[in-house]
Amino acid sequence: MAIQGLGTIDYAERARDSDYKKRLNKVMTEKEAVETFLHDGDSFCMGGFVMWRQPQSIMREIARQGKKNLSIIDESGDFDGIDLLVELGLVDRIDIAYMLTRQVGGISGTPAVERGLKEGVPRPVEAGGVMATPKDKIEPGAPPVKIVDWTNFEVSLRFIAGAFNVPFMPCRSSLGADIPEYNKEIKTINDPYENKPLLLIPAYKPDVAFISVQKADRRGNGQIWGFKGTDYWKARAAKHVVLLTEELVSTEKIHENPGLTVMPAYCTDAVVHLPFNCLPTGCYGHYLGDLLSFVSFLLQRQSREGALEWIDEWVYGLKDHFEYCDKLGWEKIDRLAKSEHKLNRIPG
Repeated sequence: MAIQGLGTIDYAERARDSDYKKRLNKVMTEKEAVETFLHDGDSFCMGGFVMWRQPQSIMREIARQGKKNLSIIDESGDFDGIDLLVELGLVDRIDIAYMLTRQVGGISGTPAVERGLKEGVPRPVEAGGVMATPKDKIEPGAPPVKIVDWTNFEVSLRFIAGAFNVPFMPCRSSLGADIPEYNKEIKTINDPYENKPLLLIPAYKPDVAFISVQKADRRGNGQIWGFKGTDYWKARAAKHVVLLTEELVSTEKIHENPGLTVMPAYCTDAVVHLPFNCLPTGCYGHYLGDLLSFVSFLLQRQSREGALEWIDEWVYGLKDHFEYCDKLGWEKIDRLAKSEHKLNRIPG
């Protein structure tokens, strides 16, 4: 069946491309999902936005498995997880609109990226099409991490174009700024109707989208409460979709609120039932973000030595997400959940 829009989206063809999409039971572990769908050299995106509904546990699992030569695209997303993979030298390219650098008190929100910019460690950084790391800091033959700048709206348009299966989306988002000057992937044309400058933003179809949802069934119907960001478009642009769900529910329960099903089963390849998978970020209706741990982790990772020690302790030293929760402390997690429930609750 083809659905006509700006382009033609053949969902039947997508299902044929992935035997997993046809399954009635798509439940697997987080380890299995990363092993199955993310390969060296792949591109991927994350659901959620900044400090909410970011599937942070999946980034730690990617690090444990040592997937390399990765490309990441996001609007203003999982800085902590991206920085973790950069610290380990696993990322080749980052397409993004905003990243935390120096913040209050001189604390860097992305210390590995900043070290790459200034010291070439663990890898030099290329930004705006030019080498940003000083030449005397670059080891011979060291491949740079390429950072490509877009506006938030332009990144969103890339997913929308990918979902509609068209080569680009037009906009005027960064006209008047210097982004098109440095980002040569943005093309400028004259609007054929009004003869005014217009930007063409290329489509993006990531190999995998990892998206956290509050509820999902075994077939892969995922529901989101609260801010949804561009997760709807990410799921339809990506070749494979892995849902990480707080609750695994029956299909009958999904049918009680069908309008909340942002991720339909025909988009989904895998369902991972993993409560608290967004920590240290929060999940609407389930738990607040653990900001104290987030800042504490950042402080430990300001130096290269501290970062590697933190990774040994909090990533390599733990078998999976449940050991992460054990180490974080279930009493703390319970407090975060109770605090969120005072503000927002999801109907049972």
